[in-house]
Amino acid sequence: MGRKYFLPVCVLFMICILIEGCKREEFVWGTKVGDITYSEDVMLLGEEEILVLSSVSENEIVFSGTTTKLDKHTDLNYLVAGITEKTPYGLLRKITGIRNDGTTIILTTTDAVLTDIIKEGVIALQMKLQEKNFTLKSKMDGVLVTGPNKAFEGLAVTLENFEMFRDGASIAMLNGSIGISPEINLRIKISGSKINEISLVTTLNKIDEITITSNGAFSGTREIVAAEFVHSPIIIDSLVFIPEVKIICGFDGAVSGTVTSGVRQDRVIISEINYTSSKWSENPLTNTENHDFSRPLITENSDLKIFSGPEISLKLFGSPLQTIKATGYYSLEAQKTGSPLWRLFIGGEGQNSIIPDILGLNDGYVSNLTIHAAEIANANTRRK
Repeated sequence: MGRKYFLPVCVLFMICILIEGCKREEFVWGTKVGDITYSEDVMLLGEEEILVLSSVSENEIVFSGTTTKLDKHTDLNYLVAGITEKTPYGLLRKITGIRNDGTTIILTTTDAVLTDIIKEGVIALQMKLQEKNFTLKSKMDGVLVTGPNKAFEGLAVTLENFEMFRDGASIAMLNGSIGISPEINLRIKISGSKINEISLVTTLNKIDEITITSNGAFSGTREIVAAEFVHSPIIIDSLVFIPEVKIICGFDGAVSGTVTSGVRQDRVIISEINYTSSKWSENPLTNTENHDFSRPLITENSDLKIFSGPEISLKLFGSPLQTIKATGYYSLEAQKTGSPLWRLFIGGEGQNSIIPDILGLNDGYVSNLTIHAAEIANANTRRK
């Protein structure tokens, strides 16, 4: 090789070594789990640590013994654990102090956020939430949980003489069904312990079929949690997501006499929120619907709204990341001396919210899910 080529070749060789060294350093600077690189300051609890995990409280974690990992890494700053009897939502904590008396290790802790523990990677959660993966937490009297053998795969409840109002002998009850089949498509891109991009597309397939019946006049405002459900844990590269769903229903307004009125709404709502270049944005809300109704039985004045639907919370290590409330409603307006005697309207209300705390962001975002009221029928005509 000529002398004049020797120096450039050596420089190129050294550059290649440095590049490969940097790549190797990037790989070993933390723990790689799937598509995520955890910080070197993170201790991922394994089976041995879980076996000696004695108790977990808001600010303290106690181990009744030690392991090789605990002995070696007790100076680390963050703790991550999966689902156990003592950590039903998983565990994400920042370690602020350590006490070791030889047989017991006590860690004092505080809250931590996603960017504390992840240096690089893409978190991708894409899932349709089905009834078979939910467990009932609680329900009110008059609420029946629909079984799994049905065409609708989502979460559904049946209302059977569900009492919404009682004042002496005056009673108002709801009958019908409420169903929700949510689809969540979440993507979070992290680089250099900073969130660069978030894309969240939420699709709600909803059924609200509600009939109100009263034996007399009633008025007021009331919202009731008819039932609560928790989804089985969704584990994405050691991150623990758990969706929770509340089925809510209620009324707002007044009726001057007896009433029977029922409306069914089948809706598909798509809400999309994005985060890029440190700014939030949203795409226009997409909504399609079909409806039907039974003609109201009413002879007195009415200004009444009946609403129902889900309130969904997507939790990451027990902290809410997204909350979405989407209620469908129908309004019955009636004037006994007016023409037409009554009118029926349908619409929707709610919000899709991103909570910034667990993400380590300064600001979250709220997207409005309002579907403006539209008249579907009156005493004289019927409108589609």
